[in-house]
Formats: sequence, C-alpha cells, structure tokens
Amino acid sequence: MIYIKRMLTVWMLMISLPIAAGQGQSIAFYYNHIDSVRELMNYDRVIVTPDLITAKQIRTLHQANTRVFAYLSAGEYDGESLPASLQTHSPLKNANWNSHVMDVTAPAWRDYLLTQTQRIMSKGFDGIFLDTLDSYTLFAKTPDAINTQQTGLAALLTALHQAPSHPTLIFNRGFEVLSQLNFKPNAVVAESLYHSYDPTKKRYHNVSASDRAWLTARLEEVKALGIEAIVIDYIPASERPKQEKAAKQLIKDGYTPYVSDGMLYEFGVSTVVPIAKRVLGFYDGQLDTFTTSQCHRMLAMPIEYAGYVPECKDIRTTHFAQIDLSRYAGIALWLEEKTYQQVPAVQQWLATVLGQRPVLFINALPNDQGLLDKMGIKSAGDLSGTITQKTGHDWTKRHYPASFSRFEPHQAYAPNGLGVTALITFADDSGKTATTLFKAPWGGAILSPFPVLSLANDTETWIVDPFRLLDETLRLPPIPAADATTESGLRILTAHIDGDGFPSKGWFPGKPYTAKVLLDHIFSHYALPQTVSIIEGEIGKRGLYPAQSPAMEQIARDIFKLPNVEIASHTFSHPFFWDHSISVKKKQYGDHLPIPGYTVDYDNEIITTANYINRELAPKGKKVELILWSGKADPTEQILKIAENANLLNVNGGNTYVVRGNNNFTQVSATIVWYPDAVQVYAPVLNENLYTNLWTEHHDGYGRAVETFDILGSPRRLKTISIYYHMYSGAYPASVKGLKHVYDWALKQDATPLYLSEYAKRARTLYETGVAKTLDGEWLITSSGIKSIRLPESLGYPANESQIAGWNSGPDGRYLILTSPRTQLRTTPQPTAGIRLQSANGQLVKWQQQGDTITWAVKTHMPLKMTIAGVRQCRRQSGDNVTIKHNRQHAEHPSKQPSSSATITTQKTGLVSGTLRCAAS
Repeated sequence: MIYIKRMLTVWMLMISLPIAAGQGQSIAFYYNHIDSVRELMNYDRVIVTPDLITAKQIRTLHQANTRVFAYLSAGEYDGESLPASLQTHSPLKNANWNSHVMDVTAPAWRDYLLTQTQRIMSKGFDGIFLDTLDSYTLFAKTPDAINTQQTGLAALLTALHQAPSHPTLIFNRGFEVLSQLNFKPNAVVAESLYHSYDPTKKRYHNVSASDRAWLTARLEEVKALGIEAIVIDYIPASERPKQEKAAKQLIKDGYTPYVSDGMLYEFGVSTVVPIAKRVLGFYDGQLDTFTTSQCHRMLAMPIEYAGYVPECKDIRTTHFAQIDLSRYAGIALWLEEKTYQQVPAVQQWLATVLGQRPVLFINALPNDQGLLDKMGIKSAGDLSGTITQKTGHDWTKRHYPASFSRFEPHQAYAPNGLGVTALITFADDSGKTATTLFKAPWGGAILSPFPVLSLANDTETWIVDPFRLLDETLRLPPIPAADATTESGLRILTAHIDGDGFPSKGWFPGKPYTAKVLLDHIFSHYALPQTVSIIEGEIGKRGLYPAQSPAMEQIARDIFKLPNVEIASHTFSHPFFWDHSISVKKKQYGDHLPIPGYTVDYDNEIITTANYINRELAPKGKKVELILWSGKADPTEQILKIAENANLLNVNGGNTYVVRGNNNFTQVSATIVWYPDAVQVYAPVLNENLYTNLWTEHHDGYGRAVETFDILGSPRRLKTISIYYHMYSGAYPASVKGLKHVYDWALKQDATPLYLSEYAKRARTLYETGVAKTLDGEWLITSSGIKSIRLPESLGYPANESQIAGWNSGPDGRYLILTSPRTQLRTTPQPTAGIRLQSANGQLVKWQQQGDTITWAVKTHMPLKMTIAGVRQCRRQSGDNVTIKHNRQHAEHPSKQPSSSATITTQKTGLVSGTLRCAAS
C-alpha cells in the first residue's frame, strides 16, 4: 500500500495511483486484497500493492487493456526490521506508520530500490508508483540538508527511470525535484484537494481554503511542465453521488480524478463510475459445500443471466465487518432457521445493512425479534391441518403445488406494515393465514416449503419462477450482460465427446470398436468442429487392455488427424470422484477404472496423459487443448490449478438437463465455477446418459437433446447448442440414429460452430467482465475474453454503433458483437439507422468501417455466411471471392421502415477476409 506524506502538515495517507498515458484516462488506487479484477478492469490504469495481486490477475487486466502499476515507497522502508545493508541509512523511525525513514542519498538504499523495481517489473507490471518522496523533510531541517536530500532524490529517481526494466514512473508529489530531472514522470499525484481523510480519527472533512490554494499552485506547476496531474480526494462509496460530483469538479479544474474511501479499500470514481455487479449469497458450510449449496446450484444461474456475478460465501467463516457493501448489488440468504440462531453475527450485520442493498431471505427468516420488527414482519403463530393457498396463484400456476404436512405445525409470518406486501398466502382450517412470499422496500422473503420442492425421485423442482422471484425481490438494475452463449450475433454450437467406451464393440457388421463407428458415421460425416477425447487407461499400453492397445491407438490417430477434430484428454483412469471432501456413500463404479496396482495421481491423470496423447496419438501440429473432467466432474480449486498450470483448458460438470415435460430450472447450472486461482467450465448441457436412463433404455433417446436446446434457447438464451456424448454412443444403430438426428438438426440452425476450447476461453472469463458508466452516463464494458454482450430489452438499442461491429436481435434482447476489450456505449429506445454486422457464423477477427468501406475478416470452421444490415447494396472491393445476396428485412421497431441487408457467403473455411463497399439503405 502507499503512504502519501503531505509536506506541510507531515501526516500520511494511504493512496493508490495508476500510471497514465494521457490526461483523461481513468485511474484507480486500490490497496485492499484482490480476489478478482472484475472491478479493476473498469479503469484504464490501476495502482495496487504488488504482493496483493497475482501474475495471473495482471495478465487478465492486460487482456482488458488495463495498465497495472505497483506501489513502492521511495523514501521509507516499511518492513518490521531493516536489512543489514540499510541499518546505518535510516536517520529516524516514523512512529505513525512504524516505518524507517531513509537517507535517499545512500547508495545502499538506491541499490535496494533498484532490486525491488526489478522484482516488481518481472511480475508483469507496467510501471511503478513512487510514494513518500518527501519523507526526508522529517529529518532534513536546514536548507543545506534539504538541498542535499533533494539532489540525492533526483539522482535516485533518475536511476529508477534508467533501470533495465524501463518502468513507467508515477510520482506521489515530489514537486520540489521535478525541475532537477532530465525526464518527465508519467504523472504526478497529490491527495486531498477538496476532500480529505484523517486516518487517526477515521474522519472525513473538507480541505481548508489555504491548503487548497497551496496545493492548487503546485499542481498548476506540474501541468505547466506538460505532466498529467492526478488528484485523489476522499469520500466513501456509500456517498456515490457526492463522489461523482467531486470527480466532475476535479475534471473541470483540469485534473485526472480519483475519489474513494480514506483507506483506498473501495472501488472509487475516476472518469468512470463502477457499477456494483456482485450478488452476495450465503450458505451454511456445516450443511453444504460451495458447489453443492443452493446458492450455487439454484441461484447462480439466474443471477449470472442478469449479467451479475454470484458470490456464494459460507456464513460460518464470513467476517461480516470486512464486507464492502459498495461492490454488491444485492444479498441472498438460503439458510435454515437454526443457522441464524447458531451464527448470531449475521443478524447483527443484517440489522446494519437492511435498506442499503436489497436482501432476499430464502427458506427461513432470522429469529431476532428486533430485526423482524425492523423488516416489518410479525409472527402469526402456526398453521396446522389442511393448508390451502389463498393468494398468489399467478406465481404458482404451472408449477408443482407446495407441500405442507397435515401432521406438523408450520410457523406462520405476516406483514406488519412498513410497506411489506404479501404476494403468496396460505390459510389453515381455522382461517389463520400466513405469507410465504413477501415483497418489501428492503427486498423480500420466500419461506418454506418454497421456493424448491424435493420430489420422490431424488430430484428438485422450482415451485415459483426463479427469474421472476429475483426480479421482484432483489430488483437488480438491468445492465449489459456478459454472454457466453453467442458469437458474432449467433448462438454458439459445439460438439464434444468423452472417451468412455472406446474399447466397446458396436452392434454393426464386423463388431467394430464404437470409436470406429463414430469415426465413420459421425466424425468424418459431419464437418462441424468436434472435440474428441480418449481415456489413456482404456486404450493405452499402461491401461486395462494392453493387447488391444495398438489397434485402438491407431483408431485414435485416425480420429485426431481429421481436420475438424480437436484433441482433448479424458484422463488416465477416469476418476469417478475428484472432491474427496464430500463423502459418497454409494460408489456404483468404484473410485476409478480398475487398472491393476494403480492409485489415483492427479498429475498423472492430467499432465502425464496429455503428454502421452501429444507424443503417441496427435498428428504434427496438433496437441491436447483441454481436459474433459470424468465421473462426477467435481474437481477442487487445487486440481483445477494443475490443469491451468499445464496450460490446459477444462470443461465438464454441471447439472443442465431439461426436456419437454421436465423443463425444471433447478437442473440448469451456472456457466462456470469461479475460484480466484482457477475456473471450471461446466458442460453447457449434460450428455446422453440423462436421455437414456443411464444407458439402460431408449438408446436413441439422445435425439431428445433438440428439445433441450429449444428450451434453453427461448424465451431466454441460457445455454449454447452443446452436443455432448460418449464413445459408447457408437454401440447401437439406434444410438447412432439419435446422434445423427441431433447433428442434422444442429446443421439447420443459424449458429456459430466453435471448438469446445474456443467456447471455454470465453466462458472462463464470464465473471471477469467489467461494467461501469462514464460520468456522462454512457456504458463502459470491459472484457478479458467475452466477445458478446446481451443488451436486455429494457435497455433498448445501441446508439453509437461505431464502438461495436454490430448487433443481432435475440429472443431476449440485442446481442452486441464486440471488437475491442473496451467498449463505450449509449443506448436508445429505438434502433438507429446505419450499417452494422448483424451476424456471422464464425469468429470476427477484423471489422473496420470507414464511410461506405468495410474491411473485415472472419475465422470460420464452416463455409462462411455473414449478414450485414442497413445496406442497400454491397460490392466486393478486394479479398476472398464471395457471393453477395441482397435481402429485404422486417423493421426492428414498429416506428421504423423495413431495412435491407446483404448476405455474404463462400465455401471457403478458415480465415476469410476482404473489403466491401456498401451503400446504406
């Protein structure tokens, strides 16, 4: 963290400062722990404590075009004890911060800072923020002593500027030595021009007119030298409108602003205003794990769909005093009543935050009467006997009825004023009523037996609409939503195959291996990009069938050399369980394949098998791109890190399975499991096991996957078209027929076919997407990998389309096609006229539009089909030969006239590019 010393008052403040490439770029100073960079990427530059950010997080910020700078104290050593080489070079100790003030003329101190600079820059930082440049004033009191220190400081700064790593430097103050330097720092920072913070009294206050006049004069000197002047003012995020007003004033004065809390632990306002996009969810770690909790299994998907990030925390281990509420849009608690009793701290915390953010109580309410009174809810005794629903039938129609036992009392609650509304009520035989769904100014509550009912077949079902529930209670503001379902305006289509059953024989002439059946009837027949995996323990010489290995390996080589096949690993021994912290009572297949003498070794499962495939099976120029998790597909964060460190993407897991008659959203998982150090990408849709009753009947049942794709595509596009099955689907003519039905259906869809690895690269960055607003109200979208943004219907249409390639209408809004990691966007209620890319069935590589000339490039795995909207006529100027067909389109809005479009096609695949000249319609 950084400690800013104010020379006149000799008191220190913690600040964070980024390094800039030009006035007007946003900046953030952030010294808190960094779990995710999804907020930091909103800023063009960030200054952080170097030991609180990982190299991976720095890389993610770079992918979003955010420059990252490290704090370094140039005038004080803040370690507990001085290194031996520095012990004679500190004239005094700063008791305020327990740091050692250094003699900046000492060569040993210069050498120390050069070493620290090299260490910092080797981690991937773009530059360094130098703090405490005027600490020498704490001991240098005479004019000669001050001059000596200033000369030494100038020499020290020059040495850092000339360091081999060539760091970009930002200064904290240092006004007195700027004229002595033969170079200009990238920027100079000062704090507290209008609003200040006293860290000893923990109090915010306004700066006096005399102090402001002095600092203004110094900052004007900085600007006169052609150096960016950055000002940090201190206002907490709980007063966001006041922060925005202060930032606008600083811009008006000619400075780059950053306005945040006194400790720089919150995300503040610069030229952009951060939007809280996390939703804080709680579960009880004594009853569930993170991934088995209702918070993750039930709530994550609808929260994620809205463009927000679900953050599920164990209520037993949460430090409530450390929760920064400013980064959360809402709070959801899915808990038992006894948990509230056992963790009373949560009720105390809720009493302080109620009304600051929407809160949704699920299943049970807190038992603290004072909190209930504050919420406007009272106890209504118990219901018993026959219980009948009285109101709220519009919430429960087309759902299973709520199940109340006639032989047990049910605790009843009712509104007690304060604007609380009963949305669903029940009554017993005596006429006593109870509310099971509340809507309130502070959020809402839905109580047992709602919102999810356990069924007799070990499944669960929502008994209200989860999307409507969140809309009515959490009231998350509509925002541009990061989207992993769509590419270039069309729904993504993938196909991936787990290696299970490769050695099985198919019911075809000659009894071929099932893998050979799929090679002949599916992989070679359909030109779609397909991701195929094998299990080494099934086909390799180290595995179960060494005698059959040569024949099976040859089939694998024949599959992998197909131009439309991507290579994946399905592990060595196919572990059925990865997370052994979860006890499993029934192990139908054991722990893994029964390879003699083998004990699961995760490095062997992930790395060694990938190396085997690359060495023995992969053709030249191809390698394993990803691992497909086996069995329960529940790897821990540490296991995921093994794959990440081996540069392997990963997919599989999740619980997504719906068909007509069973379209229950409890079985629609989130896109990913996000951890700070690794990400698991769930399979968008589960495999043929669910459609064939675990491969015991209806072997053509996978044909029903088209129902799944339809349900998950409209009225909300929740998932990609994800074809997913095992090698043993090549066992029967019926199962191959079911596969062909799905492939044939998929080929008829307007979709963008991708390899699974290409989908995984996008999906894994879903939560690392920034959403903010500029000070004049435009959206700022920052991506570290996502290429598509869904603009909800309520936000209308993109207005300044030059920031994007274009957009396509979907069932639930407009799908924006991004061309840059940073996109600034206005929206309007009606579509604007103009030329835009409407869709392409490949990955957009280039889109440059200047007047009527469009330079474009698309990487496609299938013959190109690209549609440009808003054009009357297009002509090819250069590039690949294409066919251009002009079409008449329906109006996007009733008030608009129909427009025309051009469809560009070619049989070429791979990188297709060219230049078009198009006349607007």
